[in-house]
Amino acid sequence: MGMIRRNGAAKQHQDDHAVAIRFAEEHGLQHEHSRRKLVHQWDAYPFGVGSFRRARNVVHGALRGRSVTAFEYSYFLMSDSVEENGYQRDSAHWFLVCVVDLDHPVPSLAAVRNVWLEWHGDELPGPSIDVDHEKWSKMFTLVGEDEDFARAVVTSENAARCAEADIHAEWRFVNDELLLWVWRGRADNQLVPILDVAKPLIEAAEGYPRA
Repeated sequence: MGMIRRNGAAKQHQDDHAVAIRFAEEHGLQHEHSRRKLVHQWDAYPFGVGSFRRARNVVHGALRGRSVTAFEYSYFLMSDSVEENGYQRDSAHWFLVCVVDLDHPVPSLAAVRNVWLEWHGDELPGPSIDVDHEKWSKMFTLVGEDEDFARAVVTSENAARCAEADIHAEWRFVNDELLLWVWRGRADNQLVPILDVAKPLIEAAEGYPRA
């Protein structure tokens, strides 16, 4: 049984690799099998937790008019519980992570899914900020230190776009980058849609008057 599982995992890895290469070629992007330093480049969730962290199928270049780096990020959480057959209930987690370069640094701001709040602990960049959009508020918590910047970025229209998107994602502005991560996402079917949703947020952030 163990050999079958390993063979199945290897086959899935090869298939994912081929799909990522094809996606990169179709969109004029560069592809790398892995880039280890991406695992350690950020400290906040979804980074900095778990074991056996990997950044695979890295694609980078210009997409939807933006300079992006996207990759499949995975890690394992080891469980203390043991089943009757002696196996631990370890769990694998993976995300599609997309990093969008901004043209200048902006205030820190994060949109966190309410059901994932506990994963972020005390690393969120400031107090929560109310958003006047019912569906958004049921799904997300907006956190940041600059309330004026937050309201300029997450307008009612932009909140609606995020809330209506059928994508299990979170995002965070950090210095001159926007980080987005999609739970169990793949570049071939979710990178372009999430960039389209994020585009108005990026434009609003870059257009906000600098101090």
